Amino acid sequence: MAIITLITFAPSATVLTIILLVIPTVVLAHLIWRLISSHGLPNTLPWVGMGNHVTPIARIRANLASFFNLKDLLDEGYNQFSKNEKAYVLPYFINGHQVILPRSQLQWLLQQPDSVLSQEHVNRQFLQAEHTFFHANLVKNPVHMEVVNHELAKLLGTFTGEMVDETRACLEDLWGSDAGSWREVKLYESMLSLIARLSTRVFIGQPLCHDQDFLGACSSFNRNVALSAAALSVFPSFLRPLFAPFVTYYDYLQYQKCCRYIMPIIKERINKIHCADKLSTFDQEPCNDYIQWAIDHALNRPVVSLEELDPKVISCRFIVLCFAAIQSSVITLTNCIFDIAATSNCVSTCNLMRQEVVNETMKAGWSKSSLARMRHIDSSLRESLRLNGFIERGIMKMVVAPKGVTLPNGSRIPCGTKVGISGYSVHHDDSIYKSASTYDAFRFVGSRSESPLALVTTSDKFMGFSHGSHACPGRFFAANQLKIALAHILLHYEIEPISKRPGNQWFFGHIAPPLRDTIRVRRRKM
Repeated sequence: MAIITLITFAPSATVLTIILLVIPTVVLAHLIWRLISSHGLPNTLPWVGMGNHVTPIARIRANLASFFNLKDLLDEGYNQFSKNEKAYVLPYFINGHQVILPRSQLQWLLQQPDSVLSQEHVNRQFLQAEHTFFHANLVKNPVHMEVVNHELAKLLGTFTGEMVDETRACLEDLWGSDAGSWREVKLYESMLSLIARLSTRVFIGQPLCHDQDFLGACSSFNRNVALSAAALSVFPSFLRPLFAPFVTYYDYLQYQKCCRYIMPIIKERINKIHCADKLSTFDQEPCNDYIQWAIDHALNRPVVSLEELDPKVISCRFIVLCFAAIQSSVITLTNCIFDIAATSNCVSTCNLMRQEVVNETMKAGWSKSSLARMRHIDSSLRESLRLNGFIERGIMKMVVAPKGVTLPNGSRIPCGTKVGISGYSVHHDDSIYKSASTYDAFRFVGSRSESPLALVTTSDKFMGFSHGSHACPGRFFAANQLKIALAHILLHYEIEPISKRPGNQWFFGHIAPPLRDTIRVRRRKM
């Protein structure tokens, strides 16, 4: 506020001086402070990456290591502290230090009320949601998730046929329909196109789910959110509103392009409601998509929410929903296909899953129940999410109690501290999973006498969708579209085995799949 006041009353030359000198100095000072500060964490908690030298230089070195060697820090912390039932501090320069608890303290973590530890606050900060989603109220009041939980959960089975049709058509567009020769494809780009079409087919329907300009804008926005959030995290919180319009400018252009397509649809739907008593019931065709669900949800509240009927708010929530539905599924499907292609028994693995798809669809067609019985398809996706998840954290919460919170070991951590459990570390523990660093496609199938562990099932050993009351509410939809997509790929295409799986890239807590690597596929003769 002081900087803004000074700029208001200063001559233009002085304003330029302030911008060029004062603001960079403030940002630099803030970054230095973040490198050396303990952020009020107690001395009773050990820091990973610092050895026995708890000095400012050691802390700087550990913080810088979080840029490029976060995985190594997690491995060191898990082996040195978590396995010995000790909490530790993970230096995290971009998103703030984290207190990592051993898995044995998971129940304590889940039992804390939201007024003490909040997962929502972590999600908001991780994505800088107030700035990257262009509406301050979207994440604070996630009505779009209420709508999806209420409507999509009960209607999920009714969309199976549409998703199957869209998958078949999209794969033919991307990978061809002529059997014969092998085709080299960029896997990530293909899966991005496929999942974008599948998700938008459900959320907004035809013909928009086929519009390449609209889909391209959605995909570009989704890809850039994490980059923009990381860039904004560098600035002090009081400067983020000032720099956010510049950092997110390209994202905003993509957002505006999406809005140009969906705003007319929203306005038309709302206008139909105003004119409803003038139309006969035969003139009103029922709509079954997110836009209609959002409008109905706003109208059916005890007090009608005028804000939630604002076309700008509905369109913004739609785009946020697409981000949540598309990006994580694209990463999971890309990883899974690379994992399958790199296994030593790739051909037999594909054949077994392919036969499972044939058997189940012959019994009941493509349906919610037939998808549920595809145990090997489900297991291959769950195993890939275990081995190559899209974020390193399993459960992470922020202390929001003003006076802080006392950990099970007696250490008191202040308000604003993040505390949780590393899903990556648990998922790669050989004492929990045999040969944990190896992809075993059918690890979770189980024997005939055992129930398989489904992709959507979370536990203290599997946190791909987090765990507890705040586990990802969209995981049931995600699982269905992933299984439909993988089943169709295996049914209609051969995947050429690869000798070595390309590595994933760590980016400030995000774990990206191989973005530019290719595989070879060939249409099967049916």
